[in-house]
Amino acid sequence: MSKEITVVQCIIQFLETKGIQSIAGVPGGTILPLYECLAASKIKHVLARHEQGAGFIAQGMARSSGNVGVVFVSSGPGVANLITAIADAKRDSVPILIFSGQVPTSLKGTDAFQELDTESMVTTLVKKVYSIEDPKLIPMVLNEAYTLACEGKKGPVWIDLPKDIQTKFISFPTFSKGEKEFQGSQILTSLLNPNGNQIGAQPFKKFYDEFANLLGKSKFPLLYVGGGARKEYKQLREFVKLHKIPAVTTLMGLGIFEKNDPMNLGMMGMHGTIAANEALGKCDLLIAIGVRFDDRAIGNKDTFCPNAKIIHIDISANEIGKIKQPDLSLQRDIADVLPFLLEDRFIDVIDKGGFNNEESLSQIEKWKRIPEIHPAKELILSLASTIPNQNHFILTDVGQHQMWVAQYYPFAKPSQWITSGGQGTMGFGLPASIGVSLANPKTPVYCFTGDGSFMMNLQELATLREQILNVKIILMNNRHLGLVKQQQDLFYGNVYSGSEFHFHPNFSVLCEAFGIPYLLWEKDQNNEMLEHFFLLEGPSFVEVNVPSDWGVYPFVPGGKSNQEYILDLVRT
Repeated sequence: MSKEITVVQCIIQFLETKGIQSIAGVPGGTILPLYECLAASKIKHVLARHEQGAGFIAQGMARSSGNVGVVFVSSGPGVANLITAIADAKRDSVPILIFSGQVPTSLKGTDAFQELDTESMVTTLVKKVYSIEDPKLIPMVLNEAYTLACEGKKGPVWIDLPKDIQTKFISFPTFSKGEKEFQGSQILTSLLNPNGNQIGAQPFKKFYDEFANLLGKSKFPLLYVGGGARKEYKQLREFVKLHKIPAVTTLMGLGIFEKNDPMNLGMMGMHGTIAANEALGKCDLLIAIGVRFDDRAIGNKDTFCPNAKIIHIDISANEIGKIKQPDLSLQRDIADVLPFLLEDRFIDVIDKGGFNNEESLSQIEKWKRIPEIHPAKELILSLASTIPNQNHFILTDVGQHQMWVAQYYPFAKPSQWITSGGQGTMGFGLPASIGVSLANPKTPVYCFTGDGSFMMNLQELATLREQILNVKIILMNNRHLGLVKQQQDLFYGNVYSGSEFHFHPNFSVLCEAFGIPYLLWEKDQNNEMLEHFFLLEGPSFVEVNVPSDWGVYPFVPGGKSNQEYILDLVRT
């Protein structure tokens, strides 16, 4: 039996049926009807201290759980403050539902107090934006928006709600507590499955046969995997082991292969390993899975893998051929493809082609023996040795600390590693760590940050303390914007314009103000104290002083090929 409910009641009931446990947000006048309804729900609200923080908290929940994150903000400055976090989510394919307040429909277009044209501002930053004018459409919008956020290439979806629309009554069925599906109108399947071919259909068989033939003839195949392949890491490990195909990963693909796997050449690109970048220059077949050929990974696109045929598998048709035109491609979730690549008949076709890459594997071993010595490696490994157990999350902000962690931390699996990739957003780490801990309250979270990044969202220390979450902040303090200074060292004659902080906060006093335990740590001098500190319940803060002349190397300058890396200027 149906009854009349308000639009906001419909929204909250919908989120409850989808199993949403927590919502991050900052209220304001135009979103208060939704907040009033939320107060009667069992869904927990996490009050951030800034809308950008709320967006990253929602991201942390989504990135670590695989579920859709939800954020509420008010109109005008609330929307504007949230945009950075949503742009970050779009680039890294993070599923977020955003509900923003808007001025009443009668005031739209009049420059009313806290009015912004939300739809035009955010349309390029989300998969879709809905500006609600007809309250009767809200059930269909909710169903479609949720599915759009978490199907295919995931990403944020925005729903803008005028204040008067929120309180309108609509006729709609009630929901039972155990109900899994929302009783709304059907989703537009054309949005979700543009390629209707079934996995056993002719187009896939042709791809499968051509893949096996190319691999069978290859003498130097190389697997190039990224964030889109993270969920299938176990099968990818099996594929690499079975066929003895070396692999390189992007920043977002770290952890797909174990650090000590002989087939793992490590991270590629601007700060990639020598072995990974040299292999890219010599391979004759590049198997690209769940990647988008971004500039930080491939360097100069015109000189990238000059001798290789390219196979590209990705869930998004937009990524295939966008940067590099493949010789063979398939738009498909890798989960659908990998089982076929592990079958005996696939191996038989490869063997018939005379597959033998022993010579290339010998060359890779020579590249691996080239020393990559950096004091940051010892520092990161020393910190990693004090972290109590394998079951934890590692997050970073953006900067030199991020690259050092990416280069040296021994990730056990890809889900353990969370960072801002495509957008490279400073200020990501602290609020995202809060979201991760909210979604995984029993799992310790370690957030590596820098003095530049941390200051961009430090207000969320209040949120962290309020929630009493098990987040350990490791601040690597070099008193500079390190990556900016490094480029000024290399290309701008050591002119440190705008990269040096001339005032240095006392972080121990800051932590005292927020009621968070603080420790100043020096490598090898108080490791037992650090281990004990990490075992404390609740949040804690560790400061590590780092010399400002440490750079991140290897380093591939912008516009250069991945083989034109710099190993100099490494100072101890």
